[in-house]
Amino acid sequence: TLVLKPYGRFSCANKMAGEVDLFEALDHAKKYYQIDDNRIVVRGFSMGGASAWQFGTHYAGLWSAVNPGAGFAETPEFLNVFQSEDVSKFPIYQQKLWHLYNSSDYALNLANCPTIAYSGEIDKQKQAADVMERELKKEGLDMLHIIGPQTAHKIHPDSLVEIERRLADITAVGRDKTPKDVHFTTWTLRYNQMNWV
Repeated sequence: TLVLKPYGRFSCANKMAGEVDLFEALDHAKKYYQIDDNRIVVRGFSMGGASAWQFGTHYAGLWSAVNPGAGFAETPEFLNVFQSEDVSKFPIYQQKLWHLYNSSDYALNLANCPTIAYSGEIDKQKQAADVMERELKKEGLDMLHIIGPQTAHKIHPDSLVEIERRLADITAVGRDKTPKDVHFTTWTLRYNQMNWV
């Protein structure tokens, strides 16, 4: 296994320039190592979990699996829960721009990408996986959500063993390059394609 940990060009949860950073780092690694494009997993915890939701939903066709842990998945509910902000007071243009990165708006894209969400049972950031699970259900999709018992903002050791086992099973097979059904949604031309077929 090769682990690539991009910095994201600042503490920005890999938004904007941070997104470019991942792909430049991945391209650089591919120059020096044999990377099997069908066995790449995007994963992260906390701010890295937010990045995993983002990369998972915006570029689902590139990964054999997505494993976000305890990272925010959207803006309005997150601001309400964590900062008690009344999001209705935000300007309408700002609310529209949230669609760029709200992973909940792109949940359908995970239809062909195995997703293993992780949350600590007593972590407030469990909210993100709960939101994604709700949005996936609206699309008729189930999400695997491993929950660390009585765990706050960290990965429970038993949960980590289960996550690793499941990811190993998925990567042994690799990314499905010819799915039976193709699903795709977007809110912007910035994310205007999916690498399914």
